[in-house]
Amino acid sequence: GLRGRRRDSESAVTELWMLTARGLSHSFLAGTASPTEALESCLQRISNLDESIGAFSTVLTDTALTEASERTAELLRGETRGPLHGIPVAIKELFDVRGAIGDYGSDVLAGRTSDFDAEVVRRLRRAGAVVVGTTRSHEFGWGITTQHPTRMGTRNPRNLERVPGGSSGGSAAAVASGMVPLAVGSDTGGSVRIPASFCGINGLKPSFGLVSRTGGVALAPSFDTPGALGRSMDDVAMLVSAMSGADPADPGCAGRSFRYEPYTPSTIEGARIGRSANLMGPGLDPSVGEIYERAINTLEELGAEIVEIDLPDAQSILDAFVPLQMAEAHHVHNQSMGIYPEHEKDYGADVRSRLHAAAAVTVADYLRAQEERRRIIASFDRQLQFVDALISPISAVGPSRIDNSDEGVLDGEVRPLRELVMPFTVPQNMTGLPTGIVRAGHDADRLPVGVQLTAPRWREDTAVAVAGALQLALGPIRIADVQNRLDGS
Repeated sequence: GLRGRRRDSESAVTELWMLTARGLSHSFLAGTASPTEALESCLQRISNLDESIGAFSTVLTDTALTEASERTAELLRGETRGPLHGIPVAIKELFDVRGAIGDYGSDVLAGRTSDFDAEVVRRLRRAGAVVVGTTRSHEFGWGITTQHPTRMGTRNPRNLERVPGGSSGGSAAAVASGMVPLAVGSDTGGSVRIPASFCGINGLKPSFGLVSRTGGVALAPSFDTPGALGRSMDDVAMLVSAMSGADPADPGCAGRSFRYEPYTPSTIEGARIGRSANLMGPGLDPSVGEIYERAINTLEELGAEIVEIDLPDAQSILDAFVPLQMAEAHHVHNQSMGIYPEHEKDYGADVRSRLHAAAAVTVADYLRAQEERRRIIASFDRQLQFVDALISPISAVGPSRIDNSDEGVLDGEVRPLRELVMPFTVPQNMTGLPTGIVRAGHDADRLPVGVQLTAPRWREDTAVAVAGALQLALGPIRIADVQNRLDGS
């Protein structure tokens, strides 16, 4: 047991950061490691690496150590709260965490701290998770690079000269660098999936309404979806499962739960996987395209049947999404929070310019886009009756450079990064469908490339099973190489 166990060596303890959440859970139950040791290992990684990466906005060392000590004591008494018992978890700074800075990544609210936990944080603590701290987000969640003009932007652990994606860039960077095994993100237009792809990890964006948003700042309330980032599909499914369920305080919460049983490799023989030429947006960088096709071929090798399905055009979906997101975001900042335009000088230039543009969206624009959204949802629901899941890319290109973060290059042409990413990610937000993210390979710059598996509404189990089988076939996500490079060893 834990009480009488002799520590084998200091180095063995410091390697706990390399384990997945499920791996840590097994170690805790076997008595070969404790939640306190796991947390100390993660805190050491943060101390060693975060100065160069900038993943965290607040590290709650004292409260996390207290929580880990309590979870360790419970295990010694033979008590466990479930698969997240004692697991270190980080929370995107758009969600309130008691005692942490609560300015949502913006100078507009500088000095605000959170007095209460968001509902997802409360549920994770109840499930036994140890809350390590809050991770950096793009300002108010409105951006895909997690850079900020007056604050340290987050860097990609795979290449410190590249962005981690956004807006959940801090959460993805924390997981990809071994600072925590699991982190909470949120996804309004791709904000879990983009950083998962750019940082080379797994993620799960659940169905809209599965997880409560209470206690988090809104970006666009009819799209906002809390989600999970981790190094296995098992891990992210466990996190979403613990966060899911009814919440009368959130009008968007559907009152459904996702009960996840740890994944055992199962065959996807006979599964029907859809692909759609209409979702290919601007096209793909050749090396990204090769990885995408290889992922599809791997699914075929696993026994799946690949089926071409007819879905609305990606650009037309994005064209309908933009006025909806803009109008809702403007309402949040202007009416709900009452901070725009009074404090517009304190916003970063990119978010300020989006709010300026959003002010021009008319009621007629919004209603036309809502009508189009209903058609898009109906089309996806109809087509997904005929397949188990849909595979699609997450970005046309790899992560942009820190010094020119808002632009990417496709076919030799410099274009806004948003144009090269969001046509791929917005369809899942317009439709509210659950989507798993798989690290599928590395592009010509040796940077990670992800693919996404979208399942029918409320079928998180299917998204996780198909994505998990594909990830298993493509190979596990290992972070030791990343760490060695960052450590200079």
